[in-house]
Amino acid sequence: MPAIWQELTVDNIFKIVEAVLREPLSNLCLRRNSYINRVYELEYQKSRERIIVKFYRPGRWTSAMIEEEHAFLKELAGREAPVIPPISLDDKTLFSVGAFNFALFPKKGGRAMDEFDQDTWQILGRLLAKIHQVGEKHAASARLTWEPAIATKRHLEIIQQSDYILPEFRPAFTQVVELFIKKFSPQFLGQKKILLHGDCHKGNLIVRQGEGIFIVDFDDLCLGPAVQDFWMLLPGPVDKSENELNWFLAGYSLFHDFDKKSLALLPALRGMRVIHYVAWLATQCHDPDFHNHFPEAGKPRYWNEIIKDLQEVVYGYEQ
Repeated sequence: MPAIWQELTVDNIFKIVEAVLREPLSNLCLRRNSYINRVYELEYQKSRERIIVKFYRPGRWTSAMIEEEHAFLKELAGREAPVIPPISLDDKTLFSVGAFNFALFPKKGGRAMDEFDQDTWQILGRLLAKIHQVGEKHAASARLTWEPAIATKRHLEIIQQSDYILPEFRPAFTQVVELFIKKFSPQFLGQKKILLHGDCHKGNLIVRQGEGIFIVDFDDLCLGPAVQDFWMLLPGPVDKSENELNWFLAGYSLFHDFDKKSLALLPALRGMRVIHYVAWLATQCHDPDFHNHFPEAGKPRYWNEIIKDLQEVVYGYEQ
């Protein structure tokens, strides 16, 4: 993978994007924060309008999966949901060159979210409910289904197929994840699953002046229970976040029903998040700048803590 990324020189980026745009760019090429993919800010030579080009990590998503994400974003934007859909050229939003799939987006800056007050929680509730209104119309998806027997099993496979996990920790890690899947999978049976953002946390929310809150980064689009899209926003466990949850649901219930019984999934969803994050790190562990960004990742202490955290989830759970 590092060798493939090295093909994205500045000159090649300009050539690739200008060939699609059929229009010259200025000399501006700013790399933006993105660990899994490669994202750059570019500028039209004539208008000085700025755009974003996103090169998707080869092998992580199929073309069908990316195109489904783009179609969902366009559908959401058509319903006036605060998202940023890709640029369409000749009725296409996904382009390819060599090993790379890539897409273009309008540059839309925004500031990070402040601490949430009551009004913000209600706004977020309405925002996600509108997304879920659209998402519930999608009964099938090329994306992962967010339940342990499917998503977590796939994440375990990714970790096992990499050399990210130290050999001495492989048996214990595999054992606890397999036990996690076995114990928590029954909770997801019969749960209604809709198309979701999948990774809705504070870092994927921005505020645009005069436009309000936008939700960005739909890379982890998936089919799953609605609660997956807001549990990471809560400041703590449900029993310590009652006000925030009630404010959120006051906004959410205006546009979409919510089954409070699904809150029982939170321990499982937290465990799934831990395992997903390990797989996310395993995917990029050979990138040249990986250890600069994640200096403690993959070390013995790291694996001890991960395994201990998962054991507490699994053995602390009572059926």
